[in-house]
Amino acid sequence: MMLEKYGSPQKLLRAHKESLIGKIMQVSRKGRTRAANIYDNLIAAAKAALTFSCQVDSVYFAIQQSLKIFKELNTHIADIVEQLHAVVDANSNETFIKQISLADSIPGIGFLSSVALMCELGDFSIFHRPKQLFAYFGMDPAVKESGKFKATNVHMSKRGSCIARRVIFAVALSCIRRTRNGQAIHPYLLEYYKKKTASKPKMVAIGAVMHKICNIIFAVLRDQKPFEFQSPEQHRNLYVPPTRLVPVA
Repeated sequence: MMLEKYGSPQKLLRAHKESLIGKIMQVSRKGRTRAANIYDNLIAAAKAALTFSCQVDSVYFAIQQSLKIFKELNTHIADIVEQLHAVVDANSNETFIKQISLADSIPGIGFLSSVALMCELGDFSIFHRPKQLFAYFGMDPAVKESGKFKATNVHMSKRGSCIARRVIFAVALSCIRRTRNGQAIHPYLLEYYKKKTASKPKMVAIGAVMHKICNIIFAVLRDQKPFEFQSPEQHRNLYVPPTRLVPVA
């Protein structure tokens, strides 16, 4: 870690510039331009610390102790994740575990997100429509009325599972990102987000993406099939309208 090796302004200022930029690129997984900007900010902060005489040994000691605690917590988290993988692998034939694997197949949803999501959902068979998922996640609109008063601003009710809602929010943010090589995580949701932001605030657009993700989760778990990329046009072509019964005269 950067702070572990360069825990004081003097150590940071003595470090070789190109070597430090390389380490920043490795840790942050950013390009050289972004890493160089981070380097400049770090150097400016180190010089400012020297200017204001922030030379208190207890501060740097506290930083090192915090880093040790952070590393220990990361070790425990890694052990928990390893145990989760072991449980999933040992019970791969169980319906609940299969649903975790199906949710994990959706772009933007990782292993931990799929586990957290399915643990919050529990028995998926009780959900018959996507709107039931919206309500369970607290993503349904909250209607505020009092007598003749009706609110014009509609927000999420946030009365459902806050953990599942946070997972869906994190997945939405992931789906509208691009990888380092410029490839979209989910090209169709990214395009949908861009269209929404053309006329709506960003948070409203992200809320719309969250609803799309809920539709995807519902379809994958309902059909019991891994996720497959399909354009909106392909979805429309696959749609078969219900047949209407003609009354007999």
